[in-house]
Amino acid sequence: MTAKTAKHGSVKTWAFIVASLGMLGGTAAGPRTTPSLAITLALQADTVSWETMTGYYRFPNRVAHIHFFDQDGQFVAQQVWDGRTYPLHRTGPLTFQSRDEAYKIEFMEGEAGTIDKVKVLGRVILEKVSYNPTRYIEPTAERVKPLLGLYQFQKDKNMEISLSIQDGKLALKQHWDNKTILFDAYSPTEFFNEELTFPLTFNVENGVVKKLTCFESDVWFKKEGK
Repeated sequence: MTAKTAKHGSVKTWAFIVASLGMLGGTAAGPRTTPSLAITLALQADTVSWETMTGYYRFPNRVAHIHFFDQDGQFVAQQVWDGRTYPLHRTGPLTFQSRDEAYKIEFMEGEAGTIDKVKVLGRVILEKVSYNPTRYIEPTAERVKPLLGLYQFQKDKNMEISLSIQDGKLALKQHWDNKTILFDAYSPTEFFNEELTFPLTFNVENGVVKKLTCFESDVWFKKEGK
């Protein structure tokens, strides 16, 4: 699959993050702190490797992401939308603070025992994703085919959308105004329109679409046989 760089400078995305989350660069949680030697020694005996926490994590708005990774021997958090990086120091097996601002970060284990979420600023929970939100891909026609068809809105069955392929991209047509929106793909089930900061997520099981989620929580169900 051919990858191309995705842009993340959308003014709408930035405004949404500033308004609803305060961002990591908002009000500081406290002064800079440094763990004591005793804490450091205790952590060395009971820590989780950086590799298990490394990856991209998505905000509840399903648009913005933070990347946690090892940068030259330093574990860091990077805001994908503007590239700002926060060096982290460890405060517990699954907890960190940003080195300069003391923003709190807590990684969380799922039922499978793997790290699948992270809490930032003590209140916002981000979900780990399997795709790279800085690059689009070109999924095969075979992978896209099950997604195509007619969908009804969960809260109003009179509202319908249809999905097709147009100009090599996933195309969403709103039946109430006949507007068509084109989407690029992060993965075979994750799509995004940057101009409208419009994410689409498909839940697929055994090749069958269970539901389609738009924006934060709008749910659509595919009509049988359509």
